[in-house]
Amino acid sequence: MEEKEPPAIKLLAIDIDGTLLTPQKELTVRTRAAVRAAQEAGIVVTLATARRYINTGPIADELGLAIPLILCDGALIMQHPERSIVYTQPLQATIAQQAVDMMLRCGIQPVVHHIQGTIEEMWTGPAEFDNQWLEEYFTAFPDHLLRLPYERLCDGQPDPLRVVAFASEERVYSMVSEVSGLDCAWNAIKRGNYGCAEMAVMRRHCSKATGVTRLAERLHIPLSQVMAIGDNNNDLEMLEAVGWGVAMGHAPAPVKQAARAVTASNTEDGVALAIEHYALRRGASADSNSFRRETWR
Repeated sequence: MEEKEPPAIKLLAIDIDGTLLTPQKELTVRTRAAVRAAQEAGIVVTLATARRYINTGPIADELGLAIPLILCDGALIMQHPERSIVYTQPLQATIAQQAVDMMLRCGIQPVVHHIQGTIEEMWTGPAEFDNQWLEEYFTAFPDHLLRLPYERLCDGQPDPLRVVAFASEERVYSMVSEVSGLDCAWNAIKRGNYGCAEMAVMRRHCSKATGVTRLAERLHIPLSQVMAIGDNNNDLEMLEAVGWGVAMGHAPAPVKQAARAVTASNTEDGVALAIEHYALRRGASADSNSFRRETWR
């Protein structure tokens, strides 16, 4: 916190939902322009998201990105637009089955994400534990959905990328104590894209932070020259790991505390403001309040 201005930024990692996109899931003109200006300034721009490639690639296309994308909260890095796998951090199948069993005890339908070649698959159980949020999720991604008996969902199967749950906040957070005892990494958010709480169970130490670290190493960029922008619990480690972490104005308090700076919300072009003020204006006055941990617009 003693540093008065950010370092020269060489790599920029941006979360998508709640950060890059407005609540209406749109990219604003100013955000597009800021990302383009960063690229023109020689800054490598990537996306670091909980999303899979199938619903991340189109956004990368809109922004003109040709770069490895950090997906599934760091469990997968895929080269865009070639769709080739750069790096994976799979969850051991035995631990994934433990996560499946835990979710079933809480009455939650587990969803297991796999990558087979360049094909993203979703494996889940019989429809008995489906809910309205999962119905929307499965409708949005009807391809490569496989239903198996719960006892065969992970046991004896290839290691998956992660196991995820979509349910009410009460049910999702009821698993915190038990999932904390598993040999895994996990994160939970109170409200995701489908209007419910979500939990993701991944390989131990896997996070957006490890994904960003891996990509920075691949590009020979020190973490001190990486800037990341995010808004939710699954962004926290990433904001702590990089040289200049920026939290969105509507982020919860722990996420803001993990960041070096706080920008405006996603209804106020917070990403564009952060890029303009930190990545593109390194020489700004150190006396400006914008270089302190205050929300600015």
